[in-house]
Amino acid sequence: MPKSIIFTLWMLGWMISGHAQNESPIVVMAAQGKISYQAPGYSSKKISAAALFNSTGTLKLKASSSITLFASGQFQTIQGPKTAALKDVFADQSGVKINFERGFGDYLIGAMDLAANPENPKDAWGTIVGKKGTGDGWGTIVGKKGTGDGWGTIVGKKGTGDGWGTIVGKKGTGDGWGGKGKRINGIAPFGKIRPGAKLFQWSKPEGAQNYQLEIKNSKGEVILKTTTQDTFLTANLDPTLFKEGQQYVWQVSSGELKSNLLALEIGTSQSFSNTVQKAETAESYAKNNTTIQGLMRAVALEQGDWFGDAAQVYRDLQKAEPDNLLVKLMHAAFWMRNGPKPMAEYAFKMK
Repeated sequence: MPKSIIFTLWMLGWMISGHAQNESPIVVMAAQGKISYQAPGYSSKKISAAALFNSTGTLKLKASSSITLFASGQFQTIQGPKTAALKDVFADQSGVKINFERGFGDYLIGAMDLAANPENPKDAWGTIVGKKGTGDGWGTIVGKKGTGDGWGTIVGKKGTGDGWGTIVGKKGTGDGWGGKGKRINGIAPFGKIRPGAKLFQWSKPEGAQNYQLEIKNSKGEVILKTTTQDTFLTANLDPTLFKEGQQYVWQVSSGELKSNLLALEIGTSQSFSNTVQKAETAESYAKNNTTIQGLMRAVALEQGDWFGDAAQVYRDLQKAEPDNLLVKLMHAAFWMRNGPKPMAEYAFKMK
């Protein structure tokens, strides 16, 4: 492991060891201009997205500066020039209603949990966490699993943390990637999709030259079968064959090697629209910048099982802001939850 990564992990461990485990962290969602942070035993003049702060700290903003913070289901934006004690910014937590923002917070903390627990041997995290946010609030990140697996406090529909339907066949080992190993890992699509041209992707194991893609309906009948020499294929899901509301599974094989099964459901346009509206009609949506709005849409899409569309939102956000650490962590945490896990490392490093 590179020395710079080792040093960064050591520094993170030092920060975590110095703070209580029961506070709710304050996450920096966006920051621009000259901003400084001061707290007992910690100070910083470099504030950016993905920094975590304790409520004991104070922010000082110069003129034309602004910062958007998130804690306990609330967004708060502070405009400079101003000095603000964080305990006053998030002073009243009583009677906070259950809303989209609170659910969004679970996914946000899942991403922070991922960075706070980079050494977990179960997460196939590799060298992804070469950087993480600054601040003194990292010691407050304790998810229900506390493992750095991208789940944080999120409780899946099945309560297992293992993704969607039959997705969890073979993932998380790194075997079968880059022409190594004897395993094919299905990557995408999975979850709800619309009919039409769809890109199917899988990993490359050792020795494979040709692949056969097969899609079956819920009765086990083969609806589509085709071959390719690549690890991807665009297939046309004809709406006369792939019906709305119906579920399908796809699998790739090469000789005796078979990938894990991935489940699909042909979702309706209305279902997709209703899912996106959960984010777009949230009280805070219009008040936030376009990046935060994108993150809110991505979370709503994942909650609604539109995984491919959620992944596309993350890719678009990361291409627009390749150095935004918050976007990188949330994108990586998405793949840690939904697999295959080596995609999390690819997502984090994507430019």
